[in-house]
Formats: sequence, C-alpha cells, structure tokens
Amino acid sequence: MIIRRLLSTLLLLASGGAGSSQSADAQQVPLAQFDRSRYVQHLMDLQVAFTSPPPTGISVAAKEVARHGSSGKDLVVQYQIFLKGIPENTLLTSWQLPVEADKLSETFNGISVGKDGVLICAGRTPEQCGDAKNPDDPIEFTFQPLKGEPSRLVFTAGQTRIGLMIVPDPVEAHNKGCSLTATRLSTSFQLAFLSGDGYTPDTDIHYRFISDATKEDVIRSDANGVIRIAMLAHSSDKKNGRAVFEITEKNCSPKVSYEWGNP
Repeated sequence: MIIRRLLSTLLLLASGGAGSSQSADAQQVPLAQFDRSRYVQHLMDLQVAFTSPPPTGISVAAKEVARHGSSGKDLVVQYQIFLKGIPENTLLTSWQLPVEADKLSETFNGISVGKDGVLICAGRTPEQCGDAKNPDDPIEFTFQPLKGEPSRLVFTAGQTRIGLMIVPDPVEAHNKGCSLTATRLSTSFQLAFLSGDGYTPDTDIHYRFISDATKEDVIRSDANGVIRIAMLAHSSDKKNGRAVFEITEKNCSPKVSYEWGNP
C-alpha cells in the first residue's frame, strides 16, 4: 500500500538510513527553485497517504478533549488517540511529519494501549512511558495549528505503520452534498491542497481560482466522486495575499478562501 511504502521511507530517513533530496536545509530554499511539478506531486502524495485507511484489522481515531484560544492566533487543541486491533502489551512509538518536512520527528515512545483503545503512558515498567505514581495516564496530543495546517502522525510497532491526519483548524465548505477543503502544503499556505467529495464520478469538474489573477479550469473527479488538486497562490508585487477557490458546477458550488504569506 502507498501509505506503508511512504511511511517506511520516512522512518528510514528519520533514522538517518538514507539521504533526502528535500532535506531540512532545503526547506529554506524558495519553492520556485525546485523542480516544481515533482516537488508538488511529492507533497500531494504524502498528504493523500495520510488519509489512507490503516492496515486491515486496525482502526485509529482522534477525539478532541480541549480547545483554547482563537483561530489563526493562539489556538491550542488537544486530542486523545484511540487505536484498536493492536495485540495486548504492544509498545508503540509516535512520530510527527510537519508541513514541508521530509523526515518524521519522534514525539513519544513506550506508548501503551489502554481501556477502550486510548493511547496511554502506563508507567508500570521501564519500557513504558509515564510515571508509576500516575499509571495508565491518557496521552493528550497537543497542537498549536495554523489555519488549514494538517497534524500528521505515525504510530509504529515492529513492522506495523499506522498513519493519522488531523486538521484542528480546517478551511472547508459544504454545498448541496459536495465538500471542499483547503489544506496547507507549505507553511506560508502559498501552496494548498484542494480536495473534496460528493461530486459526479468520472466527470470534469469546473473551478475558479483567484489569487494574483483569475484562473478557470477543470479537475477530473475519480470513480468515487473525489477531487484533488494543488494550487499555488502568488502575487507579482506582494509577499502575502488572499486566495479563493470555488467549484462552479450547477449542482453544487462550494467555495473556500484563505490567507497566504509568512505566518
């Protein structure tokens, strides 16, 4: 499966087992200096991989437990993660893949699966995370998201790879049964991943994209009525701006807008 191949490659890079053409240093190079089409496709593949289902027999879900602050300013959101289908006494490691990164960063190790599948720091053995004075403590995964920023997690145990994507502060719209979401593919939101479902399958779906100029074109929906496209906002004389993406079909026309530029 795509998700397993991509996550295995990312884990290899995180452990220093291979090089990367888009290293941490390369993230500082302006997007225009890359082979743009290949780089954009690479980022899209990563994004799609994190929406793929987990391995057969395993389920993963996130439950929001706290939200503080304001969208786009000082928002802090906490989640508990529930994982089912993992053998008892399995210890997990969690990793995170920030926007534009090509290497996973380890966040927790020695994670246990508690009652009802909630991920915990059991704190009962040296291999388990946590404190013996506070055993079986549910882990609260905490994010300080930008608008439309995905929080992409990977949980590993042996050869098992489980991906999960959360967007705590989404940019989304719904209209007449169709959905549309804009997700950051770059920290500046200059590069956005537009996706949605509920569209007529295997059909050219018309859209309008407004940034420095207005572009009208079509996206081909897949057999399940899903659309996916990456759009690059730009301006000839500004370092930030506002982008609008709108579906212009008669049967449904969701529209999203977002601010791009250095956060």
